[in-house]
Amino acid sequence: MLISKIEFHDLKYRPERDAHLAVIVLTTDLGCLSLVCHAQCPKDHPINDIALELMRDAVRQVRQMPEYRRNPRGVQIAEDAPLEFPQSA
Repeated sequence: MLISKIEFHDLKYRPERDAHLAVIVLTTDLGCLSLVCHAQCPKDHPINDIALELMRDAVRQVRQMPEYRRNPRGVQIAEDAPLEFPQSA
């Protein structure tokens, strides 16, 4: 699976968990996946670091799915995959 685009939706900080939560939409060569992901880091953490932790959680979840776990290509992120934070309406 090759991830070509990563979108972060509904990014929220949850103080009771000291974590950031978001819905991540991965666009891949096989289709799209939506995942609820979390990043265990403080509220004032830099957004780029939060995005990296959210992406790590997304990839961890995908690698646990049987249909991708057995794929010999594994899970890869394209070097030019854009990170998008769409604004809520």
